[in-house]
Amino acid sequence: MFSFHGLGSTGDQQRDLSRFDELAEQEGFIAVFPDATNLPREGNPCNATLPPLTGAEIQWNLGAGSLQYCAGVDDVGFVVDMVDWFTTHYAINASEIYSTGMSDGALFSYLLAFNLTGTFAGIAPVCAPMPWGFANLTAPPITVILMMGTSDPILSYYGYGGTGGNVTLSADETIAFWCNIDGISNSTVPVETVWGATSSDATEVHRYIYSGGTNGTEVILFKVVGGGHTWPGGVLYSPYVGAVTTHIDGSAYLWKHLPPQKSLLTIRTSIGGGATTPGTTTFANVNSDGRYVSFYPGSGSHVVNLVGTPLNDAFEFTNWTGDVSTIANPNAANTTITITPNGDYEIKANFQLKSTPPPSGGCFIATAAYGTPTAKQLDVLQAFRDDVLLKSAVGSRLVDFYYRVSPPIANFISEHNFVRTLVRELLVDPIVRVLEATGNMWRN
Repeated sequence: MFSFHGLGSTGDQQRDLSRFDELAEQEGFIAVFPDATNLPREGNPCNATLPPLTGAEIQWNLGAGSLQYCAGVDDVGFVVDMVDWFTTHYAINASEIYSTGMSDGALFSYLLAFNLTGTFAGIAPVCAPMPWGFANLTAPPITVILMMGTSDPILSYYGYGGTGGNVTLSADETIAFWCNIDGISNSTVPVETVWGATSSDATEVHRYIYSGGTNGTEVILFKVVGGGHTWPGGVLYSPYVGAVTTHIDGSAYLWKHLPPQKSLLTIRTSIGGGATTPGTTTFANVNSDGRYVSFYPGSGSHVVNLVGTPLNDAFEFTNWTGDVSTIANPNAANTTITITPNGDYEIKANFQLKSTPPPSGGCFIATAAYGTPTAKQLDVLQAFRDDVLLKSAVGSRLVDFYYRVSPPIANFISEHNFVRTLVRELLVDPIVRVLEATGNMWRN
């Protein structure tokens, strides 16, 4: 797996962005992170045509306009030499060599598909539609996976522009081009999967799979609605590049779809706990909200141990949800799931706050603030707790949580007269006055 960095970046930075090195250790492939040449601007006739971007002197030779082009840097030949070296020194399966990259590295992956025909089983550009100048070239059928954010400020999803005057096709035109190369009819309706927005991530991910290409090739688009010039699940490396989606892990899904297509087990958790898989290693990038492991087709059934562990004593495991038909016991924290590599599995470990009866008295913090459990203000707070909060599931959870965290806070307040006065006059008294003024509403 060759993973090429973006403009102004390095192989080490691409490794840290994609975490393909960690995924390679888990899945048993070789990840390669080459460095582009870093050329001085002075004296180079292409200096005047560089885009106004920091680090533009470091990029892959995509043709006219770069320092590398004027210097005659042979990046395609560099890749040929690397492929030959790894083939000589390692037991490489020649049918499973791939190219992916970020931004400028993604553009380079397109170039390699045209110039090194037959070398790569698939390319997976991230954050870059295809340059319009490549649209007149031809290539043999190949699996192509494009991940692209609709709010990318550097290379526009919609093409024809972007910072630095980059001129590309749109993402949709790029997909149509490669469908034509692969012999996939323009009337083909793709299979769509959607990962919707959540309270913590406003992006949406739409995956469109165009199947039925020559020699089993596919063309796949991951359209990240609201996503920026970012690697899905990867680190947000700059405040100026837009949002990172956490709904999918870009590296895990690229590996899944590069041929041969693999089955993917995704494990997510709710607030209040975590999940482990003793005996099975899982992968997650820094901003991924799930953990992943893949299984090759034809490898038989796999039994994966599952352990749901509460975050602390305040939480308890409830159940596993999602694709639970092959989970031995969806209601047990320690169980197993059986994976048959003919489809994907996505499961979630769910946790909740333990249910505990509230104390018969009033509020710990208010009691500490007033210095006595008989203050009449406590009656108002207790009535609101009993008549409003405890009559709803959400309110009950809030009460449970409060009674778990408030005792040490109340002890601190009771031991410091100045703090007691501040809490009473600035917090508790105002709350009581509001509850008294609105009593006719919430008591009914």
